[in-house]
Amino acid sequence: MSESETSLPADQAAAQPADAVVDATAEQSSAEPSAPEAQTAAAEQAGPAAETGERVAGAEQSTATEQSTATGESASETRTASEASTSSDDATPPDDAAPAEGAGASTAATPATPAPTPVTKPAPAGSRPRPAAPSPAALAGKKPTAALLPVAPAAAEHDPAEIAAAKAFGSVAADGTVTVQDGTQVRTIGTTTETDHDAALEPFAKGYLDLVAFLDQTASALTAPEHTQNELNRLLENLRKNMKEPQVVGDIPALRVRASELREQAKEKIRALEAKRAEGREAATRRRTEFVESIEALVATDPEQISWKNAGETMRQMVPTWKQMQSEDIGLDRPTEEALWKRLSAARGSFDRMRKQFFSQLDERHAEAAAQKEELIARAEAMQDSTDWGPTVRAYKDLMDQWRRAPRGSRKKDDAQWKRFKAAQDTFFAARNADLHETEAEQRKNLEVKEALLAEAEALDPAEDLEAAKSALRSVQDRWEEAGKVPRGDMRRIDSRLRAVERAVKDAEQAEWRRTDPRTKARVEGASSQLHSAIASYEEALEKARAGGDPKKIAEAEAALEARKEWLAVIERSARDLG
Repeated sequence: MSESETSLPADQAAAQPADAVVDATAEQSSAEPSAPEAQTAAAEQAGPAAETGERVAGAEQSTATEQSTATGESASETRTASEASTSSDDATPPDDAAPAEGAGASTAATPATPAPTPVTKPAPAGSRPRPAAPSPAALAGKKPTAALLPVAPAAAEHDPAEIAAAKAFGSVAADGTVTVQDGTQVRTIGTTTETDHDAALEPFAKGYLDLVAFLDQTASALTAPEHTQNELNRLLENLRKNMKEPQVVGDIPALRVRASELREQAKEKIRALEAKRAEGREAATRRRTEFVESIEALVATDPEQISWKNAGETMRQMVPTWKQMQSEDIGLDRPTEEALWKRLSAARGSFDRMRKQFFSQLDERHAEAAAQKEELIARAEAMQDSTDWGPTVRAYKDLMDQWRRAPRGSRKKDDAQWKRFKAAQDTFFAARNADLHETEAEQRKNLEVKEALLAEAEALDPAEDLEAAKSALRSVQDRWEEAGKVPRGDMRRIDSRLRAVERAVKDAEQAEWRRTDPRTKARVEGASSQLHSAIASYEEALEKARAGGDPKKIAEAEAALEARKEWLAVIERSARDLG
């Protein structure tokens, strides 16, 4: 708004027809975007939206058109405030250009009281025509504006003292120009045709008091326990718009100081919300990252150690879980979320390739295992009718060892092949066991025969009649061989008893041979003769030693003589044994 434009008093602006406001709002609703970016861009272009490059000649027509436009714009801003409240809290425009939102429900519901509206020189009140509603074409071309927290409703009664104090900052020149002392500068805020300067300043002073009420209302809104960032951004936008060269008369620097304090309070709350949101996003990023890392760890697992059923279910739930985290958790910034999703997508692709490769290799291993086991089954089935029990049992044992070393196939195929392999073994061992039962019955009968032969053998006495004992033992041994095999558990016991009888007979035979051997008798007799000669010699030596009286020689001669006598006694016993 240029400084050369005048302001329409607030009470006159409020008197515009309500129907025109409603119609303008309804027509504009189809053409105004609700995005915060569009609201922010439109907020930079505050001012009469219906002004065009062409001005209608005549002061009265121009005044009527601008009043109608101002009224329609005010209604449009009120509607935009309600629409913008649905935008995302995540949109955080700059402090001085963010879309503004009503500070609270009570504020949003309060009817708007526009600030003094700039006009050109107004026509006399009596001849002023009713403003016409803006055309749809004009509204369609109008850029959207951010919704403003409206200035507090004009008080029904203003304090005369406050109005007088505000008027002290304004003045009216002789040509009707209205100025205000704004700090160190004097700023033109409009023109008037009122001849009474005090009356001409009153609407501007009331506008100042409305701004004071607006700041009071803003301060009250900031004391609420909770705010959304969108609400605070809209509140900042309201402060920016309403405090940008306000067309009012009063202590404007004081208003700016208070507005600056309120702006800092709002920014501090925004910073706190942003810090809390950043903390929440950091925690959400950590949770999402842990989820992504868990999927990557699953993909990095050794394919041989993976439970593919559980892993497949985890991968099927990956996308629904991610979407649930997106909907229930705090949203992440786009680069972080896209990077995590790319990692998830890459992990899923790697998992699919790994699973395909694993099961392809698994099929090859299963086919190889099945081929090896088919060969073992063929060999087992070829031997199942064999009656060569011992070698076949060993062959089946070797086949079983090979089966255990063979690689595992698919469970279903393995089970079917094992049944065929075991069926061949069962056929062989069933026939062998049947044969063993028959053999065992026969062997028990053989055991009874051998036990009777043992009783007969153990009754022999080789010391009495060696030859009779030897003859009886040979008969027992012949019948023993004819009796056949006995049960394995009794074999060692009865064989040991027969060996004992055989040793006793053999020992008796050897003793008899030694006794009757002529060479042995001759050797005994020769040794006996030699010992008799030696004894006679040692007796003579003993007599000489005794005669000499040498004790040492006597002892030596006696010891030698006694030894030869003992040897002679042994040889004589042997001679008697030999007969």
